[in-house]
Amino acid sequence: MHYPKPATTWRVGGLLLLLLAVTAIGAPWPSQAEARGDAPAAVEQYLGRWNYDLPDRATMANIATSDLPGRSRVPQVGDVVFTAEDARTVVGRTDVGCTWRFRVTPDSLELHPSNQLCHNPTAGVSYTIHQWTVTVGGARERETIVATSHHPQGDYSFVLRDGTRTRADEYDPRAAAKFTGSWAHDPADLEEGVNVRTTVRTAPDGTRTVERSAEQGELTISRDYGHRITARTGDGCTWSLVARGNTAKLDPPIQTCTRSESGAITLRSWTIATDGVRQASVMTGTDEHGGEFALGGGSLHRP
Repeated sequence: MHYPKPATTWRVGGLLLLLLAVTAIGAPWPSQAEARGDAPAAVEQYLGRWNYDLPDRATMANIATSDLPGRSRVPQVGDVVFTAEDARTVVGRTDVGCTWRFRVTPDSLELHPSNQLCHNPTAGVSYTIHQWTVTVGGARERETIVATSHHPQGDYSFVLRDGTRTRADEYDPRAAAKFTGSWAHDPADLEEGVNVRTTVRTAPDGTRTVERSAEQGELTISRDYGHRITARTGDGCTWSLVARGNTAKLDPPIQTCTRSESGAITLRSWTIATDGVRQASVMTGTDEHGGEFALGGGSLHRP
């Protein structure tokens, strides 16, 4: 159930700070370490799948800050897969389909070249990352990101100062147990964007209106087999996800639930992170009335 606020005219196409496609521009000078000829750290330590740990608003771990109105604190949920292109170049592909290139230095991965641009055609948002530093110690990863999000109404800062991730196996049948059971949404906070769904509706004349409503109700998750789980939302729809480590993602990535009494709901993305007690999630899709919606700060707990 939702309690929508009054709709206001909105002529922009952005919904959510997501990342999908990449264009690299610029070529900075070599670092001092590279100029000295220092050998880079072993590339193998960075390779594989890495999940963001559960965001924590109290400590600001995995919480980015932004000056975008209504999105001052942005929880980070999802994964990145690092693969080696050569001994000094690593390619990172995020769960939302964006591709980024890094240079291996003696101590870290560094976005190279800087100022790489990502456009998300679904959300209508472009995003430039200026600096992204990754360090690894065993199965733990730390990162900082400095970026700018581009919207028709202007550019906005995006800074992640304390990003942490944990390595995850591709096939992890034990992961499902952390997700199974009943979950309830925490109280919505319209100011902070916690459990707030943003829906954009387009009129026949092209005018767009935006609604903000509270995400409420219960969620039940059951295990299917291996690392696959099924989530049943309060509206009676069921959705299939795959779990790896602390993160579960919609799989296949586009799913539709048809309800004869009200129409069809389509999810284009849904990613959940959990520690077994709390959940953080992000979601995008189309509702039964054709509205394009996004949930960027989903927060749930075990009742």
